[in-house]
Amino acid sequence: MSFWHSPVLTSILILFLASPSAAQKLESGYCLLAPIKDTNLSFSGRELVKEVTVQLGQEVHAGEIVMRLDGAGMPARYERTLAELQHAERGMVRADILGRVMIAEERDQREMELAVKAASAREMELELERLNLRAPHDGIVVLIAVREGEMLEDSAAMRVVDLSQLLVEIDVPSDRFGQFEVGQEIRIRTESGAVVSVTVVFADPIIDLASRSFRVNAVLENVEREFVAGTSCILID
Repeated sequence: MSFWHSPVLTSILILFLASPSAAQKLESGYCLLAPIKDTNLSFSGRELVKEVTVQLGQEVHAGEIVMRLDGAGMPARYERTLAELQHAERGMVRADILGRVMIAEERDQREMELAVKAASAREMELELERLNLRAPHDGIVVLIAVREGEMLEDSAAMRVVDLSQLLVEIDVPSDRFGQFEVGQEIRIRTESGAVVSVTVVFADPIIDLASRSFRVNAVLENVEREFVAGTSCILID
């Protein structure tokens, strides 16, 4: 679970909205800036960390290997599987050369052997690839939970956050229900006082009974990282 959708953050927002100043802000729409892409990388199982290829604060790109796990004797088994596959391929080449001289049953057997060896090699490749943890998207490494030589179990190993776009989560009073739609441009004021336009990507179709408000999500472009995730804002349109 991301921090931005955690019970802790919910409690903070409840305390904020309970204050007198918050009531005034809610009249226009109180909002929070959060990363759109905030991913915890984990591994199913229990493996030894062989190598951490990135550092805290480093920018990574989608698909880049950020951590390698120890495959024990798997690389050697993979080499043996490749050797067996090459032997089966050579046998199939000889079968093609012999042509009509080779009986059909023997040819079928060689074809089956080749198919089995190819499948085994592919299975080993997938198993080896599973030991490489890759960045799911562009972003910055903000947490490294394990180091080389440590055991990685069913827990988060690394956290990658993309700050090039921010999600603007707005609580809007119920009297403005129906005034927002996907694709609409609205304006917010950030904590620094900057007034910026954001694009609506979601408008809640229901009103929360307890707070008498509804949720609107928008996207704020942040390629230059001018705006900080975790800060608040106010809807001013």
